[in-house]
Amino acid sequence: MKTFLVLILVCMTSTLMAASNELGLGVILGNPTGLSGKYWLDDNAAVDGAFALSLGKNTSLSLHSDYLLHKKSAFFLNDVHPLDLYFGAGGRLEFDDSVEIGVRLPVGLAHRLADQPADVFAEIAPIVDFIGRTGLEMHFAIGGRYYF
Repeated sequence: MKTFLVLILVCMTSTLMAASNELGLGVILGNPTGLSGKYWLDDNAAVDGAFALSLGKNTSLSLHSDYLLHKKSAFFLNDVHPLDLYFGAGGRLEFDDSVEIGVRLPVGLAHRLADQPADVFAEIAPIVDFIGRTGLEMHFAIGGRYYF
């Protein structure tokens, strides 16, 4: 289990420590709420992560990282603003009364702002916890990132 925890933390750290114009840092609001990072691997693939609080009956520290595939301009808002559809898979750690480890399957929409190096996004992420308290959980969040 310690190896699995270290692997997830290394993935998240590499997401946030990468130095490139494709590194975005910002916030995620909802469940979870906290700091968010995203690193583009190529035009259609990215790795994201968050260091956040999972809000619910009990507030707890939540860490997640996902590998995401993007379908660029899958939808348009007002026939002008392109929205990317993304989906992926990743892992989640939650530190409550015990450590919970689960698999995340995020699906969302993102819009890269045309005149600024930033994006906004909205996502849902079903989570299946298999260590600690087992079961199904659903996260909903919106957020934004600025790219360096």
